[in-house]
Amino acid sequence: MSTVLAAPVNPPAAGTARPRIWAVGISRLSRAFADLIPGYAAQADFRIVGKGFAAAASAIAREAREGRLDAVVAGGSNGAYLRQHVDVPVVLVKVTGFDVMSALSTARRISPRVALVTHAATYPEVDEFVRTFSLSIPAYTYLTEDDAAARVKALKQEGVQVVVGPGLVTDLADRIGLIGVFLYSGVSVRGALEDVIEAARLRRIESGRRDYVNTILAHLNEGVAAVDAEGRIQTYNPAMERFLGIAPPAALGRKLQALAPALALDHVMQSGSKELEAIHKLGDKMVVVNRIPIVTDAGTTGAVLTLQDANAIHRVDRNLRSRSRARPAGVRYSLDDLAGASPVMHNLRELARRYAAVDSTVLVGGESGTGKEVLAQGMHDASPRRVFPFVAVNCAAFPESLLESELFGYEEGAFTGARRGGKAGLFESAHNGTLFLDEVGDMPPALQTRLLRVLQEKQVLPIGGLDAVPVNVRVIAATHRDLGELVRQGSFRQDLYYRLNILRIEMPPLRERAGDLPELAELLYRRAQERLGPARPQPLPQAVRERLSGYAWPGNIRELENVTERIAVLVVGRTLAPRDLLEELQAAAPELFGVAEAPAPDGAPPAPGSQSLAGVARASQAGHIRHVLAQCGGNRAEACHLLGISATTLWRRLKEGGK
Repeated sequence: MSTVLAAPVNPPAAGTARPRIWAVGISRLSRAFADLIPGYAAQADFRIVGKGFAAAASAIAREAREGRLDAVVAGGSNGAYLRQHVDVPVVLVKVTGFDVMSALSTARRISPRVALVTHAATYPEVDEFVRTFSLSIPAYTYLTEDDAAARVKALKQEGVQVVVGPGLVTDLADRIGLIGVFLYSGVSVRGALEDVIEAARLRRIESGRRDYVNTILAHLNEGVAAVDAEGRIQTYNPAMERFLGIAPPAALGRKLQALAPALALDHVMQSGSKELEAIHKLGDKMVVVNRIPIVTDAGTTGAVLTLQDANAIHRVDRNLRSRSRARPAGVRYSLDDLAGASPVMHNLRELARRYAAVDSTVLVGGESGTGKEVLAQGMHDASPRRVFPFVAVNCAAFPESLLESELFGYEEGAFTGARRGGKAGLFESAHNGTLFLDEVGDMPPALQTRLLRVLQEKQVLPIGGLDAVPVNVRVIAATHRDLGELVRQGSFRQDLYYRLNILRIEMPPLRERAGDLPELAELLYRRAQERLGPARPQPLPQAVRERLSGYAWPGNIRELENVTERIAVLVVGRTLAPRDLLEELQAAAPELFGVAEAPAPDGAPPAPGSQSLAGVARASQAGHIRHVLAQCGGNRAEACHLLGISATTLWRRLKEGGK
């Protein structure tokens, strides 16, 4: 059956927000629509479509795909057909028992030979009406256009003169010489028009919500798919297409089980329980999978699947940690933690605060144990970068290849054993913050070149990478070695030395600020007691104070901290007479009593230069380390734990001390 698209009864104005509705019906219903629709022109834009079925359904589907149609109103078999074949709301013109009886009364006035032909069902009210008044009015139903045509022809052969029915039936009756009486009243048509306007308005609201949600889903990096109770995909965003390699048109309406069996949602719909943060391998990617059932009062009506790229989660986690607005976990000290009231310490703190206010590179010198990292953390804490990361690395603690990957990072596949997805280096991790390079004088020459380039270019090229990563990092370097001498020996790059040595701070050894020793000793002793847990910390015994003040402290504050902790372990919870205390102290800390080291195995005299102050300090540290090693039966790990130093530092101190 052909379809005629009439001109709009009221053409929509540009930018109108009124619903767009098609009124579909054959001649008599079309005329009823044409008579009544102008009264609703202010509420909706109507287009009248004469006749329909398949052709009307095709045109409706096309308009709906283009977003130019909100709802349809139709009657009889035409409306029933459209309801089954289009995806927009179809409102039927409803026939009431009053409509039927009114039409039958009109027909009986024309001829006593009347028949009623309706779509799909008869009306109980009519049956009661016919029985009550002893009328002879046969009633018939039809489902298709062919059924209706056959029934009307049969009625003519039976001598029926008037046929009551919807537009299709009355038109068929008129064509073969019968009289057709239209079934629908004006009240029914008006009711249908009002219902379709409301249906279109609600669909507009729902469509707006759906478009809003779809816009959000389209911009998510997280893949999202939703299925109905049968497991068929109803929602599918572009990110899910990237994960599965299947376009939305090919996915919508199909069962997720058929597209991706490993991601099926059947079991969560059956159990009604969520399954969150499951790890799944999808092709060459690791993904985090969430399965969530949709549970309503009617039961489980579907489920939602989400996929997240595990590497993306790693990157976000790294960025969150590197840009945290809280005080970074790696920063435990402020400049006020550099205890000491001596003029040299007062000047040191003031200089550090001035340096903290700028971004220039700082080189911190000083013997081991003087608190270079405490100073670096304090400068970071006092700087505008305090809300960003403080990252520390000991350049002497890693082999060259490992230090390179730690500092500069690497791309996936850069070398055998490289982590999937690569790894950000410490320069990247310290972005916008501070990178503390401890023992920079021990950095291998090859890495010195790479470090120089990063400092100059403000960019990091990961191992195996092609694109440099811009970084904004303030560098604080520290060393116990004489970098100027290393430059003269050719083991440290001169240009890197000048790049690091822009601002310079020297940490004074403890022996040069002996006036701070009592305060420092009491502070460290109290902290040691707090770690051991006594209810009320006690001051250092007087006999101990005298021994501490008579010692040169070659290991500086680190050695003082270790010794005060040993004393706290001896004293806490015990009452010792001064003589007993000194005896136990001599056994635990013989260096405080001037215990001489055993001579070298060959009885050789001290090495040249060992009588200098620095040489004496190094020899004293080495002697103490050898003594602790002997107490630990040669177990270096245990000795490092007692001394509070790394294995690398232990090895270096022994080497500097002549062993």
